[in-house]
Amino acid sequence: MRYDCDVLIVGAGPVGLTLALLLSSYGHRVTVLERHAAVYPLPRAVNLSHDIVRVWDGLGLHDLLFESAVADIRGTVSDEVEIIGAAGQVLRRVPYNGPSKTGTSRTFRLHQPALEKVLETACQQRDIELVRSMEVENVIDLDSHVEVFARGPSGVRKWLALFVVGCDGANSLVRRSMEFAFTDCPGSNTTWLVVDVIPKFDGAAQKWKDFYNARVHMNPRRPHASVFGTPQRRRWEFMLLSEEEIRKASDDEFVWSLIAELGCSPDNARIEKSAAFSVKGGWCENLNKGHVLLAGDAAHVTPTFLGQGLNSGIRDANCLSWRIDLALRYPKSNWSRMFQDWSSERVGGVHELIKASVAMEARVAITDSEQAIRRDLEYSQRPLAPRNPEKLGSPGMYALDFGLGISSNDAVGSLFIDGVIRIGDRQGRLCDHFGCQSWLLLHSLVDDGSSRMPLSSDIASLFSVVLNGRILPIGKDSHDMMDVFSMWFLKYGARGVLLRPDHYVYGIVKDIDELTTLVQKAMQHLGLFGGQLED
Repeated sequence: MRYDCDVLIVGAGPVGLTLALLLSSYGHRVTVLERHAAVYPLPRAVNLSHDIVRVWDGLGLHDLLFESAVADIRGTVSDEVEIIGAAGQVLRRVPYNGPSKTGTSRTFRLHQPALEKVLETACQQRDIELVRSMEVENVIDLDSHVEVFARGPSGVRKWLALFVVGCDGANSLVRRSMEFAFTDCPGSNTTWLVVDVIPKFDGAAQKWKDFYNARVHMNPRRPHASVFGTPQRRRWEFMLLSEEEIRKASDDEFVWSLIAELGCSPDNARIEKSAAFSVKGGWCENLNKGHVLLAGDAAHVTPTFLGQGLNSGIRDANCLSWRIDLALRYPKSNWSRMFQDWSSERVGGVHELIKASVAMEARVAITDSEQAIRRDLEYSQRPLAPRNPEKLGSPGMYALDFGLGISSNDAVGSLFIDGVIRIGDRQGRLCDHFGCQSWLLLHSLVDDGSSRMPLSSDIASLFSVVLNGRILPIGKDSHDMMDVFSMWFLKYGARGVLLRPDHYVYGIVKDIDELTTLVQKAMQHLGLFGGQLED
């Protein structure tokens, strides 16, 4: 049977386009269907984590993104978020920016329309089929492949694909069509108004209240927050207090009255966007059914209060792409196990973020003065501590029970560090050298300074061919420019580490001779041995 594509992705937002680019980098045929005719031109997500920038760096998009879509504002404004209590007092200063594992700033600012244009252009340049004005109506998994029916300007068309990934947002048709169960995370049922503002002239924004600080104002008269945008944009979020205010959310006079207290007026600012949203959170317990998978908001909805919605979706795509590649190349492998592990990794991580975000909003949204005073006292004594998004959920595709034991558990299943390394005459980070397609085996030199092959010949061959594996001895032909990797090895007493293509640690060893066994374990974990390697 002839298929229209290897993978069909529903939804051309950042998650769908990033997944398409990742799969295309492996050489697979990808089609993206999108119901909208063009990129939505107004802001949405504004917070971008360093690990997401690393993904796009691996796709060769760094310079293009930083020209128009992404900004590093560290050093120009405060690196802390101030939590302001009912009486205007600072309850806590929470670090949100600073150095990261990647060796860059921890967080960046984002203009989503510009991001989507960069990603869409990259898809077009890399021969990824993107079909707009095409609304999916039904998805049918036929065990061997998937049928997708979508309606466009010329009527209904059927697509055949080996795998389908729904990246079609919180109201996902793919999720409904395949009857994925969705778990709601109840919150306080509040409605908020998001206002994005652009200064009319240079220097105007610097005079606005909170320009140099991100703040969460837990004022019971009207809870609100100030949020950094890219340098020429600013965002404020206001809780709406009545049904009347919700109806007035699109009224310019009402919106101006809210931001006037912050120093904004029609004389110095232009409202780019104002939109009301209800605080909702939730997730699917399973993100895969046969040949159909979900990612991004189709899989889990994260309220805005931790700024991790888009980031969580890109992490989905990054952790999924290499699994789909293996499933396509080795259809007799236990690919359903790979997808189940992916699902538990992602759900196990993101549902804690969602709960924390909903809980944070519930604290902020208190409008009773006495409750707010009690809330402030409790918060100063016991602040919320959201889960680290750089740690995968459990169980997952990593080897906690191998190598160094309990002392290494905080590293295994976590995002690996990155740093500048020189290989030959080329200098760059790991993602610059190896992209997003390779399993990577880093090891230190043996005691005599030699760099003998750390894997047996047969396992080395499988590692190279099956996992597109690369071996990097630190200190031989590669120079750790800032001793980042050497210090990491020293911290864990490690001699070698196996990294997945998504930059997470699969396992660690304290003896070079254990690396062959570690790679074997990874391939067994993936179901890639013996007859399962036949295509």
